[in-house]
Amino acid sequence: VENTNDILKIFTTRPDTLFGATYMVIAPEHPIVDKITTKEQFKKVGQYIAEAKSKSDLQRTELNKEKSGVWTGSYAINPVNNQKIPIWISDYVLIGYGTGAIMAVPAHDERDFEFATKFGLPIIQVVSKDGKLAELKEAFADDGVAINSGEFNGLKTSEFKTKITEYLEKS
Repeated sequence: VENTNDILKIFTTRPDTLFGATYMVIAPEHPIVDKITTKEQFKKVGQYIAEAKSKSDLQRTELNKEKSGVWTGSYAINPVNNQKIPIWISDYVLIGYGTGAIMAVPAHDERDFEFATKFGLPIIQVVSKDGKLAELKEAFADDGVAINSGEFNGLKTSEFKTKITEYLEKS
């Protein structure tokens, strides 16, 4: 988290999409919420958490539901490109699943795509079917060829996953 020594741990099955993470989402119950919420966002975040507590896990993660969320006012630093990305709270992330925090890669995840579209967040394609940038009308969740991924451009998904994991372990 920017300007702190805090590290938000995430779990992902798609490390090949790290360069496309344009925001983070944490569960409303995440223990770091109070620490990272700015004074300016405190009231909105509190109201959102109260609303989220009234929903079941099934209601929160239902794919067809309208995406909801609120910005904490804080930013995280993406470890692969040092980009500052906003940290949001949304009820589609559950505290009991993984670490209760996700890197959001809207170009390659349907729920993240819907959330980013609703809130006007950037969508950066980093996996392409043929290695070329395409206009995305929906998330492209398949394997392909890395683009917009620095030194990893041109690698196929399986090779990129191995190389980015090795890179992160050294960092």
